[in-house]
Amino acid sequence: MDKRDYIFKMNTFNKYRMPVPKYLLQRIDRTSSPAHFGKLRNAIDLVVPQNTPVFASADGIVTFVKDDSNIGGPDPSYWAYTNFIAIMHPNGEYSRYDHLAYGSTKVRAGQQVEMGQEIAKVGMTGYTYIPHLHFQVFVLTGSNIWNDFDTLEVKDFV
Repeated sequence: MDKRDYIFKMNTFNKYRMPVPKYLLQRIDRTSSPAHFGKLRNAIDLVVPQNTPVFASADGIVTFVKDDSNIGGPDPSYWAYTNFIAIMHPNGEYSRYDHLAYGSTKVRAGQQVEMGQEIAKVGMTGYTYIPHLHFQVFVLTGSNIWNDFDTLEVKDFV
């Protein structure tokens, strides 16, 4: 399969592990976020308490880490203040983990991670109403990593 197959299919090829402990999961929200439209339409919010451990949902290489923000709130003006990690998986899909706690990341760009490895803690950074982990799987659709992407639907976790 190549990238065009993923985009047409719009479902993940990989199987992903729940990136937070199931016993702390209060609910999975796929529809109520005002940010989940357009390219983010397949993003998932995993409602959990602050400081919940965040796990790599599949093996891969960390491609980006931001954890220098300590602000967030229920307004789009906070959008750029989210702390997040992006991981590239061997099949060309990426996973992204947002709203991480300030200074909580345990990985760095270029580092190999394994499914289930703790990578950070949940926080309240960026555009957020309640403590949760924003999780998305995506593919690149062009050369600009910030704009040329599309999210894929994760139907179930392994």
